[in-house]
Amino acid sequence: MKTKIETMNSYFDEQIAACAARSQALLADDRTDESNFEKIRANVYDIFRTMLSVAVAAGKGDANAIRSFFLQKAELLPASWRASLEKANQHGDAAKAQIELIKLDTLAKIKDKFSTVWGDAQ
Repeated sequence: MKTKIETMNSYFDEQIAACAARSQALLADDRTDESNFEKIRANVYDIFRTMLSVAVAAGKGDANAIRSFFLQKAELLPASWRASLEKANQHGDAAKAQIELIKLDTLAKIKDKFSTVWGDAQ
């Protein structure tokens, strides 16, 4: 279990660093909107890095409890993102919709990585 936690934390750290680097490069190229999108991605990775540490604390050493907690939060937390996306689409707010899509896409990548590292449902 320790290896899984370390692998996920390394993944989060690497993704956050990569987003920061891309954000800086885009900003230097006067691509402010795209730079901000990278910052949003980094924030999602950071949220779920924190959520993993909360899951580890709540799971008290039980790998299945950690896994369940993390995946449950990965479904509950983005509910507001989905609602915001739906509202943005209804009102033709393409900018807001793009932001919510970035968050949801980043979460999908996190869930894929978590599933690979932690293993599928048992």
